[in-house]
Amino acid sequence: MSSGLKIAAYYSLPSFSLGFCGPQDKTSRKTLYDFAVGKPVSENSVREIFKKFEAAYSYYKLIATKNNITDPLDKQVVKAFWVGNSLLEKVTGNDLKKMALSEFTKPGLLSQEEVSKKVKKIPLAAKPHHSFHVLFLGSVTKRVSLEGVMLDLCRIGWGKVAKVQSSKFKVQSIIIKYKPLILGRKIALGTEKEKEISWNQNIVPKVKIGGWVSFHWAQACEVLTGEEVKNLEHYTKQTIFNVNKKP
Repeated sequence: MSSGLKIAAYYSLPSFSLGFCGPQDKTSRKTLYDFAVGKPVSENSVREIFKKFEAAYSYYKLIATKNNITDPLDKQVVKAFWVGNSLLEKVTGNDLKKMALSEFTKPGLLSQEEVSKKVKKIPLAAKPHHSFHVLFLGSVTKRVSLEGVMLDLCRIGWGKVAKVQSSKFKVQSIIIKYKPLILGRKIALGTEKEKEISWNQNIVPKVKIGGWVSFHWAQACEVLTGEEVKNLEHYTKQTIFNVNKKP
């Protein structure tokens, strides 16, 4: 079973490796990658790196606090943010507004004015799920512009494995069937289509045809159970519903 630290690494690594979030020094990059693929790395050093993730760590802290959990990197806390579970139900839209105003206006992030503008559109029913961050707030580091096709790449997707692309290298690819994000006057999940995503066997070792995987920036993150697929779909659809309602 993966720990909270491992799960955080699996989901953070795709955007982190692209330079969109987290500390971008060489040591941090190597440490997090080595940890994700199973090399011996100090967990304390990994924790310190995660504390420098501008958005994700703020959500971990909020979810943990509202559920009386002492460790922001507790497995269920991390899973709540990236996939979704019942811990999200303890957090309100007002909690999210307060967090955004205090956490995302720090030096190097967004201005008070920018955050205030975004906060006005947060409904009371909003939950601290990764889909909320992507569709309501966007990048707080301004290292990537989250609009258009980027939104579908950034949100955590889920798909059924249709084909495994063989390769002699550890980083291979798989073909999954998933529902893409359709953008227009309203946002929706479209009809099922095939998509090729990269797959590192050291990070996601038990991929099999017919099974479900989650992915982030077209990189496989982990194998999902049936319940996790339902949770990820539920909270993603809830966010889409709230986005479509916003003034």
